[in-house]
Amino acid sequence: MTHSANYLLRTGGVHWALDPFSLVTRLGQGKQPDFAKDLACLDLVVLSHIHADHFDPILLSALSSLDLTWVVPEFMVSHLSSLCDLSARRIIIPHPGEPLRFGNLTLTPFEGLHFHGRHGVPEMGYLAEFGKQRWLFPGDTRTFDHASLPGFGQLDGLLAHCWLGKKAALFPRADKLAEFTQFYKAFNPQKMVISHLYEWGRDARDLWTMRHFRLVKNRLQASGYQGAVIPARTGSCIQFD
Repeated sequence: MTHSANYLLRTGGVHWALDPFSLVTRLGQGKQPDFAKDLACLDLVVLSHIHADHFDPILLSALSSLDLTWVVPEFMVSHLSSLCDLSARRIIIPHPGEPLRFGNLTLTPFEGLHFHGRHGVPEMGYLAEFGKQRWLFPGDTRTFDHASLPGFGQLDGLLAHCWLGKKAALFPRADKLAEFTQFYKAFNPQKMVISHLYEWGRDARDLWTMRHFRLVKNRLQASGYQGAVIPARTGSCIQFD
């Protein structure tokens, strides 16, 4: 994990990034790494949505010099094209329900649920299948409506981005705890990884911490969820097996 919910992955022999992000960008100071050199092994960059903690213009511009494939939702193409000149043959526009195959990795995109009332932006989520593993990346979910998503079948795991209500992080009991846990429990994954913790630059009222992780874990276990629940923070390595 390169930031609170930004991933560098190696699955099925494919090196890919989902919303790659540099902490230096978030800090707004310091020397940026040599991204093109450090990430030269990437085969694939996958983007989900345009929010500033998922879309790093400095890093993405640097990666445009590499010979790799980009999976870019249609609603993000203009944003990426304004940063760098990418030939059309290197950009794949994902369409909900249509699998994309990259060697031993299959990504199936679906429309995310990133709207909360009048707030939010379009987002693409992804089901990743590699080997015998099936992992779900729902993204920054704000509308906890399980019926609005397609069926995904049995999941080995999912990445749940912690969000328990707008400006609710300082409350003794977060507003959306019950909805959050019910929503993710319904997927019934064997393992649930809770990320989007300790996001640098957030107002304290929107900063999710280990206290919130414990609230989520305890609520899930009290509801009868039998799978593993683990936290993931910037710099963490997540094992998929």
